[in-house]
Amino acid sequence: MKTSTTIEQLEAMLGGLQDRDEMRGTRPDMAAAAKGLHDVLVPLLQALPEADPPRDLFAAIEADIDALDTAPTQTVHADDGVWEQRSDKIWKKILAENPETGRSMYLLRCLPGASVKPHLHDRAEHLFIIEGEFWIDGKQFTAGDAQISLPGSEHALIEMPTGCLVLVSA
Repeated sequence: MKTSTTIEQLEAMLGGLQDRDEMRGTRPDMAAAAKGLHDVLVPLLQALPEADPPRDLFAAIEADIDALDTAPTQTVHADDGVWEQRSDKIWKKILAENPETGRSMYLLRCLPGASVKPHLHDRAEHLFIIEGEFWIDGKQFTAGDAQISLPGSEHALIEMPTGCLVLVSA
């Protein structure tokens, strides 16, 4: 791509803002910012050697974009993911994570005799028992039962005498 063409594209992108003292209907300081951007980028573009992009570059970029998962849903099949051992008798398999909020959805596979120590919840935690049972504070929870722990709540000791599979959203 020729440098002169690139400079023309830059100036078109800036819309001549670098030559205005103010932009009606917007922030007046943007004209100065656009001018500063123009003044920095034009000399850099002029210093670049003339070069055309590789012939297949745009096709490769389009292929990468087309390959992105743009579906509104994501699927995790039973065989997908990895079970990580969390303790002697408890394994965890992450199904979904949101790095922005820190929330996740995961499965806990607990073998007979497993237990979870008392703990505080810094955020809401939703549990759904898929199979088996566990006991909290003398109360039995079995397949199909759900529990929501609000932020700041404390779980007593959780015991799984026969084991269980639990879906957790926390």
